[in-house]
Amino acid sequence: MSLQRKIRLTWEGWFYLVVLCFILGGAILREVNLLFVLAGMLAGPLILSLRSVSTALGGVEIARTMPQGVCAGDPLMVNLQLRNTRHRVGSFAVAVEEKIELNEESSDKHVVYFPYVPAGQSRKQAYRGRLSKRGRYLVGPFRVSTRFPFGLVRRSVTMGETDSILIYPRLGKLTRRWAARQYEAFEGGRRQRQRYHRAEGEYYGVRDWREGDSRRSIHWRSSARMGRLVVRQFEQPHTRDLALLVDLWKPEEAVDKDLEKVEEVVSFAATVVTDVCRQGNANLLLATTGKSPQHVSGPASVALLQDAMEQLAMADAGGAISAESMEGGGDDVDEPDGDNRLFEMLAQVVDKIDSAAEVVLISTREPNLTCDKRMASLWDSAARRALFRRIRVINNLSEFFQLDGGTNKREP
Repeated sequence: MSLQRKIRLTWEGWFYLVVLCFILGGAILREVNLLFVLAGMLAGPLILSLRSVSTALGGVEIARTMPQGVCAGDPLMVNLQLRNTRHRVGSFAVAVEEKIELNEESSDKHVVYFPYVPAGQSRKQAYRGRLSKRGRYLVGPFRVSTRFPFGLVRRSVTMGETDSILIYPRLGKLTRRWAARQYEAFEGGRRQRQRYHRAEGEYYGVRDWREGDSRRSIHWRSSARMGRLVVRQFEQPHTRDLALLVDLWKPEEAVDKDLEKVEEVVSFAATVVTDVCRQGNANLLLATTGKSPQHVSGPASVALLQDAMEQLAMADAGGAISAESMEGGGDDVDEPDGDNRLFEMLAQVVDKIDSAAEVVLISTREPNLTCDKRMASLWDSAARRALFRRIRVINNLSEFFQLDGGTNKREP
């Protein structure tokens, strides 16, 4: 833990010092003993403040607890714990300040005040806020300060390590048109095998009762015949697998409208991924464009959701701070531009997409998947050409998606 200590006069302390110097100067020039006495009395609080703040922050330790990640626009709460490791003297009027920044131009400061921390004890406080942009934010270090007892002198100590928090894309709401599209795609495609669960569906059989099963699902006749409790088992159709391709193209001279379109596409992709992973019973592949295209895939689960949200949080997050740059190396997050980024992403995942999966390409533009020979070379086999014909391009998001706050059209 690195420490940087500073002791300086506050604005009130400077005014106080000016008055003290004025009285002391008058006492010297006029040789008035009462002014010397007054100057001495005024110097007492200043010296006492300097002595008090010099030892006030000794033995103070600070720690933070915060979530690993939240969605943009959602409430963020950071808990701070201040501990006084001294055995006899308490700490009074301690202010803890820390900065949360996405880049040098975008930062917020939060101050938490601890009135009193007894010796050998700790106190907890928290601050709340909302971060509107996705990306990796740097948090800290702490700047702990006190002006006790008179507010004339301030001592500050910079301590603690810099931490980071990942802000995920803002989530919205999928319209009924998206659910209808998914049902149509499922009905029109090849049926997947069915998996059996305890969820409601077509009756399949019975199984032994387990703790947590509803009493309503108990099959009493079979239980009486078998001499033990058994419950009805239902079957649930396997949701169709999904390959979600995200093209975050933007013009070289991007304006605010272009950047808003990128954020809208990322939010739509994050909402779809969240919906698929919550439903489960499917395989998901997510690919995003970038200087180095990335993709994640696997069964829909909480673990996959976290990986996918991390990828989307850092996709085209201009000005965000990457994990590599935090360690002293690497560049900022990639900012994809140019048509060949889409080709690089497709070339990376074209052979990883299952033949029965639904393929959706979400883009900020109207992409041409056969715009040149390089793109056409992707579809050099019958299987790839069949995949190409199944790609569904979505660039009009208002039909399927609505951001919280009503930025899109109303749900149909």
